[in-house]
Amino acid sequence: MRVTRILDLILVVVLAVVFLMPRPGVTVKAALKLPAERRERVAELQAMLLGQEDAVEPALELANIYLDGHRPDWALATVGAVLRGHPDDYRLHHLRAIAYADRFESLPAFEAAARALALCETPASGCGDAARSRLHLLKSTLEGIASIDMRKDPALAKEKIFERLRPVYVPKNVVKKPAPPKPAAAKP
Repeated sequence: MRVTRILDLILVVVLAVVFLMPRPGVTVKAALKLPAERRERVAELQAMLLGQEDAVEPALELANIYLDGHRPDWALATVGAVLRGHPDDYRLHHLRAIAYADRFESLPAFEAAARALALCETPASGCGDAARSRLHLLKSTLEGIASIDMRKDPALAKEKIFERLRPVYVPKNVVKKPAPPKPAAAKP
């Protein structure tokens, strides 16, 4: 009886080693596919945010890096934590709109863009003309797809986005080459 328990225990240990040991074909990938210096900057910014949870500038920079690294969820989490302390900062809502659009969530993206534009148009916002123009373009584009589920119908969403952006055909300057001179007729 005692021997079978020892054999059972050895069998369990062997199975655990077989199943829990990493396989040689496993590859480890970085969570953010960015250059090393940008990843180091992420670590610095995260350390800053641990010290000051409501610091806007590091949160904006970190969220932009996350968006560059195709991590909109991380950008939303970063901006959302700071947004509680600064609900009237249009830049935070602008980044939320971009992150939601990157996640193919059109209605929350439109709502965030509309809120960012409304905050930008207040005199105390410090919003410049360039930021205001970008927000107008973003809001008008997202307004056209707010009722579309971009995950189910991406082709329609793309069509509506191009319709809102109104791509314009600009003809190339065609330089007409002068016609070669006609040979002069020989005089008799």
